[in-house]
Amino acid sequence: MMRRITPKIFVFLAIGMAAGTAGAACSQVAGTVRLVPDATCQIASKVPGPTYIGSCFSVQLSLIGLPTGAGYAGVTSEALVGANGVGTASPAVIPSDASPMIPRQIVQTARTAITLGKGSSQTTLYTSDVVVIQPTFDAVGQMGQPAAVSEQIIITGSDNKGAYAKVTGNLTVIGNSIGQTVPVLGKICLP
Repeated sequence: MMRRITPKIFVFLAIGMAAGTAGAACSQVAGTVRLVPDATCQIASKVPGPTYIGSCFSVQLSLIGLPTGAGYAGVTSEALVGANGVGTASPAVIPSDASPMIPRQIVQTARTAITLGKGSSQTTLYTSDVVVIQPTFDAVGQMGQPAAVSEQIIITGSDNKGAYAKVTGNLTVIGNSIGQTVPVLGKICLP
């Protein structure tokens, strides 16, 4: 079902997006990312505030033309509100059309802190992420390896230091990056 965006809301969104990138030089980026489980959940000390729900990772990010990044990420439980105004929290599921008891997709939220560069050029970027997982199930109903995973990442800020202090942008991770290197694409904007 599609919802129509009223012209008033569309103009507001367009102005907000233009203001966020006004004067910025944006470039398409591509590279790879890999997550490795982090039993100590370092992200909780790097980005306090959200409720981390036990799936924490160290992150290695390599984008062509940018310094290699390293940092931490963690799955969070955060407020979600549906189009009908009803609230819930992540992780959430979109039920299957055939059976409401079987998830068609799982929606998770996450936070990341990743540091690019070294010395006085070093910048830590902070992101807010949404992960969509298409699960698979075996004959007895146990969840197996996902059929598909996509992660949308929005850069929400930085530590205001170094060469990338004012960077904005977004990245899309294509595939399940836990324990393996997968492609990442996006747009990075510098003032």
